Amino acid sequence: MQLGTIIASLADETMIQDTLADIGDLVLLARVKEASAAAGEPPGSFAAAAVGNFITRADDEAWLSLMTAASKADNPAAACLRYMLIFSIGPASAPSGATQPAA
Repeated sequence: MQLGTIIASLADETMIQDTLADIGDLVLLARVKEASAAAGEPPGSFAAAAVGNFITRADDEAWLSLMTAASKADNPAAACLRYMLIFSIGPASAPSGATQPAA
């Protein structure tokens, strides 16, 4: 699936949940659900806002990191969505002494 197709389909709540589940990042899926509930909006709308947030706020380094993540992924579009979501909601907190994996 292409990134444009994913972004255009973010209003489809099943699609966003399926895409995040396909990425295999169940922690991110739970965090998106939690953040969207806190914002009072459906996960798809929250994800669309997160993509917009990335587009407007990302600096050159963030864009380069996004391209790197996409180039290393089996599913570049899903990797881009994952990166944009993490950029917007922040990385998951790690237990004390643990290292945070790269996005």
